[in-house]
Amino acid sequence: SDPDSPQLISNNNASAWGLCTAGLLWFTILPIASPYPLATVPTILGKRLSRPSSAFTFLSAVSAFCLKESAESGAEDNQTQIQRLRKGLMIGSSLHLLLIMLKLIGVDGGGLLIPGRGLWEVYPAMLAVP
Repeated sequence: SDPDSPQLISNNNASAWGLCTAGLLWFTILPIASPYPLATVPTILGKRLSRPSSAFTFLSAVSAFCLKESAESGAEDNQTQIQRLRKGLMIGSSLHLLLIMLKLIGVDGGGLLIPGRGLWEVYPAMLAVP
């Protein structure tokens, strides 16, 4: 079979979106089902916001699932709704990764690169996880 065939590419995209859906669902359930301090690890938002942020992670999982379904059905890539979902998921994920990097670097009072105890004082529960 041709490795560049549209059907094979669509199946690969559907598999990737399915994996994204599973990962986002895991990050949705982990803060809710886990005790502290483990519940603070996926979002790195601290004790107060780690569980409420699961709602936004669940919305991302639903978006990834919709993208998986559209890839499986062979929907056209030029559809406005699919492009918006893809772009929104990309922007949200990128901003979250940027937030995590900035927090670990120590922008909010010290961390791994910037001197200070901010990361250890603001997120002691998260840093207590081995």
